[in-house]
Amino acid sequence: MSLFATGVTVVTSVDDEGNPHSMTANSFTSVCLDPPTVLICVAHGTHTYGYVEHSGKFGINILGEDQEDLGIYFAKRPEDRQEGTEYNYTISDDEIPVLDNSMVFFGCQVVGSHVYGDHTVYMGEVKEVRRNEAGAPLMFYQSRWYHPGAAGRE
Repeated sequence: MSLFATGVTVVTSVDDEGNPHSMTANSFTSVCLDPPTVLICVAHGTHTYGYVEHSGKFGINILGEDQEDLGIYFAKRPEDRQEGTEYNYTISDDEIPVLDNSMVFFGCQVVGSHVYGDHTVYMGEVKEVRRNEAGAPLMFYQSRWYHPGAAGRE
């Protein structure tokens, strides 16, 4: 699977107290355009799984190539995250955290789910889209961060 280049997203949700929670994920894809629907796969051992399961909503924040530090930070379990990585959220109309400066944000309502093994596949109908004018996307390829914009500059 490392030979399949993917974009990098940060899935946002809210914890039981309504505080923002985030997780890096590349298991994201578009399902259909009418109605606009996406899917994510979330491991049962993550905090995100419980928060999405409880709230029935999630956000997808597509990262730009200048946001590798956020991809690395949110790939760690919350208890392993160290200080030093700066980020901010705003809150969408549906009370989903929006990671500031992401290339694109999709606010999603869960419309279906399927448990398979140690993951749940969530189908989310897109209720809100925010787009920032940004450069190239951050990608993951061969188990490494990949910057397509830098490839043309070498």
